[in-house]
Amino acid sequence: MTSKFVDVWYGDILLAKEDEPYSDKYYWSALNTQEREKAETFTRQLLQKKFIKTRAKLKRILAVYLQTDPQTLVLEYTEYGKPYIKQDCDIYFNLSHKKNKFVIAVSNIDELGIDIELCKDRKNMSGMVKKCFSEIESHFWSSLAVEQQTYMFYRFWVRKEAFVKAVGRGIALGLNQCVVDSNKQSGFISIPFAYGQPEDWSIIDVKLDDEDICAVVLKTTDKFEFKLMRSQHNA
Repeated sequence: MTSKFVDVWYGDILLAKEDEPYSDKYYWSALNTQEREKAETFTRQLLQKKFIKTRAKLKRILAVYLQTDPQTLVLEYTEYGKPYIKQDCDIYFNLSHKKNKFVIAVSNIDELGIDIELCKDRKNMSGMVKKCFSEIESHFWSSLAVEQQTYMFYRFWVRKEAFVKAVGRGIALGLNQCVVDSNKQSGFISIPFAYGQPEDWSIIDVKLDDEDICAVVLKTTDKFEFKLMRSQHNA
């Protein structure tokens, strides 16, 4: 029986010129015709470069697991926008990016999601808590010291985002419908009925740096191996 694994790749989307080990052609060569056509629709050069490099890094990473040419990989989307590999395989992934950082979760567990956020103050944080947190979570957050609230807001947020991405519904599902256990914070105490029991799901808090908050959520009760890998110079 194949052992379960979850690998998280992370890095910068765009590198300083002196740190970039590959040419633009290297990234472009990983894209298929449809992806190249999409890249050509970007009118802002910065956004175009980010799209090309993010998609190329993703496909080159996936190609290692599938032992294939990245250009032959076809990525499609579910009804609610969750990406998946069109070819029949037992490799699944999820992607998130914020500013110049990206994270990619790769696993042989099909229901998984990942989210990354930049930890920074925001004026409407209390309003976001009221709208997107459950009553239990809101009470816990309000009880924290002011200097802890920003960090914990994002810590709860990425877990919730990762869950709604794992089930393929996105925030339209309602972030307040998945309730993080405020005591142990490694699981949920409540999720929508359609997605099983809270104990069926696991949360992995991914430590990147002091500014980036990241979490992976996956549906499994089996043991799995977790690895964190920086992809700056190898994908």
